[in-house]
Amino acid sequence: MNIKIAICDDENHQLQYIKTLITKWTSINKLQYTLDMYESAEQFKNAISENNWLDENVKSYDILLLDIQMGGQDGIALAKELRETDEKSIIIFITAIPDFIQDGYDVSALHYLMKPVNEDKLFAVLDRAVKQLAKTERTLFLPVDGEMMRISEADIMYIESFAHHQEIWLKSGCVSVKMPAYKLEQQLGSGFIRCHRSYIVNKKYISKITKTDIVLDNGKEIPLSRRLYNEVSRAMLSYVKERHGRSYD
Repeated sequence: MNIKIAICDDENHQLQYIKTLITKWTSINKLQYTLDMYESAEQFKNAISENNWLDENVKSYDILLLDIQMGGQDGIALAKELRETDEKSIIIFITAIPDFIQDGYDVSALHYLMKPVNEDKLFAVLDRAVKQLAKTERTLFLPVDGEMMRISEADIMYIESFAHHQEIWLKSGCVSVKMPAYKLEQQLGSGFIRCHRSYIVNKKYISKITKTDIVLDNGKEIPLSRRLYNEVSRAMLSYVKERHGRSYD
């Protein structure tokens, strides 16, 4: 699982301390992750605004650790604003004053952590967050025909890359996205694997692997690079082991 995490706190020493703890936690749990840090709500919002959507640093976050007492907009107000368009991100509040519990319910916060943040308590909350993420359907917001379109990862069968755009093949059809392949790949979860320089495939739709192709449930054959064959095979064996039951050639 690749987890996308953001910390928003106007105290740099707190940012660095939480970063150190998260790095330790991901190492212990052998998790892949990306971590971005923001020193104000305004800086965070600028980074995720629609105008900056195609910037390589912009991501939809899985876990948000928000300080409540910040200069400018506070963490509660930021969370309420985010919830208007983002119902999936897991919000964890960090505070020095335990007076905001009701506000946390309003934005479906997972937990409050009191400063100074205790390592064991943070790790326990992050463990809960990962379990919740595993049960939550991942969603992408992508630029399609000049508008931001919400696409469920579960509906994506495979992605075909061209020079200036990506064709996302869904169970219901195809949509074209004008963005570089690597930027789209950054947003995908661990359920996807690159099998060719021009193709990324959703593991859940793979029914068979040969030396030269991946065959999907609907019979579609996707080219498999010789260079990537071993990596894809190992990834699928691990995937099958987790979910039990299907064999591959």
